[in-house]
Amino acid sequence: MAKPMMDDADDATVVDHGSSSSPAQNLPTPISTPLLTSGANETSMAKVDTALNSTKPASKSSEPILEVSCNYCDNTQNSKCNHCGCHYCGLKVDENPTVVCYKCELFFHMRCLPDPLANISENNWSCTLCKDDPNLIVSGEKKPNLAGTQRSKMPLVKQTKQQGGGVTRVKTNTCTIVSKDHIGSIPGVHVGQSWRYRIHVCESGIHRPPVAGIAGSAKKPAVSIVLAGGYPEDIDRGEEFVYTGSGGYDLSGNSQQRKTQSFDQELTRQNRGLALACAAPIDETVGATANNWKQSSPIRVCRSYKAAKKHPEYAPAEGVRYDGLYRIVKYWKEKGVCGLYVWRYLFRRDDPEPAPWTDAGKAFIEKMGFTMYDPDVDVDGRTGKSKAESALASTKRTSKVSGSNCQSVVAKKYKFQPTATLRELVRLDTDNSRMWASINEKKYATESAYIEAAKRHLGCPICQELVQQPVTLPCDHNVCCSCLCRSMNAFGNICPMCCHDFSSMGTKDDIKGKVNQNLVTIMRALIPSYGSEWMTEPKVTTTQFARRQSQPVD
Repeated sequence: MAKPMMDDADDATVVDHGSSSSPAQNLPTPISTPLLTSGANETSMAKVDTALNSTKPASKSSEPILEVSCNYCDNTQNSKCNHCGCHYCGLKVDENPTVVCYKCELFFHMRCLPDPLANISENNWSCTLCKDDPNLIVSGEKKPNLAGTQRSKMPLVKQTKQQGGGVTRVKTNTCTIVSKDHIGSIPGVHVGQSWRYRIHVCESGIHRPPVAGIAGSAKKPAVSIVLAGGYPEDIDRGEEFVYTGSGGYDLSGNSQQRKTQSFDQELTRQNRGLALACAAPIDETVGATANNWKQSSPIRVCRSYKAAKKHPEYAPAEGVRYDGLYRIVKYWKEKGVCGLYVWRYLFRRDDPEPAPWTDAGKAFIEKMGFTMYDPDVDVDGRTGKSKAESALASTKRTSKVSGSNCQSVVAKKYKFQPTATLRELVRLDTDNSRMWASINEKKYATESAYIEAAKRHLGCPICQELVQQPVTLPCDHNVCCSCLCRSMNAFGNICPMCCHDFSSMGTKDDIKGKVNQNLVTIMRALIPSYGSEWMTEPKVTTTQFARRQSQPVD
């Protein structure tokens, strides 16, 4: 019996192997099956197709008839097969209607079923081997025990890898200007900038962990913290504050239950990272004090609106604000409010930019045009670039304001302007004049936006990272020197971006001496840590020094 073709709209297919006077649509249509083998008996199969086609009247829709082959039998109509015939009796030709299971796609005579059927009264009919046992149906994320059933042989059931784990993950942008362990300020981010949500603070690179209050580990010094007033022992005086370490809380239960400290804090993990940032030896018993707190590692400090419950004079009213660099003066261990031990750290501010709660800091924020980044208003979480054009358009539509006032609103949004030194450096980079013209023709809300625009144009086409030791090709593309040398070994002197021939630049040894130093100087002006892995300070030899001083040379 040939396997009938199933329409997608029909969940169960009934085939009548009756007399030849039946309508054409009730006759089986041979199809190809996944059981084709090279050893199939094609001659016998042709006889089966001839027998079937001889009883089928002319159909209005001339559907192509495909050959069918079964590698479990000899493909004759009189032989019995549990795969191409009825799964129970094996017969291929019978007057009894046949039903097809939509899961295993096997044939069954309706009278051969354990519970014989007169007709199909349900959609998606399945045989007893595939039908779900009500006892196996479970709720939640539990899985049914399918051992011993037909479905246990399916590839999807055998799969052990968890797909997603039931957790929804949100893809976020990552700051690539500096590494996650970068110590000090982030290029393009200034004191007074603020963000509505913690996830956007993470994207800016100021504080990478989206939830934890300390960015650090037991092996490396901490690089940033967030003051959120989560511990009753915290004391905030603005220029100085006492910060309580992490741990000591039992986080089991739901978020509605009030958490209280249930065990002592230890100088491990993030707490130890804070201790490593202090210019003092590690003492896990009582703590230590830095001989010179100025030598302690700088730590970026953000204040959250949650801290305003206890210290509203220093914390922002909403969002999270960057307040500059602080250094640890000392750390010690003492009993907290709950009677259990906590680790405490004294921070002292050491940043050239004014504190945002002072008059000078407020004037600096006004001068720089900083506004809190809100994802409902702004575009880029990394740069804080706002939709000034949309704001201008909506202002023109909804209010009767003069054009000069609208333009002033836009000008306030686009506050950043490159310094005179940076403009001069850009002018000297004549090899990339078209690229810088494209960058400078646009307006930017912050310095971070300008740096991000430069990064987008200065990505290496081979390693897909910010270009290092850049070599500017005649086609105006910039490639890492090491990446370009590898490309020359494989493909010759052609640009990996546009296939332009740059044989005029010489061999690999010549390429290594043609790093664009003007571009390197610009990137170091924008990103102070740029090239720290490969750049070495040039040393003046005795001969060079003598020539500069007009002295005789041996």
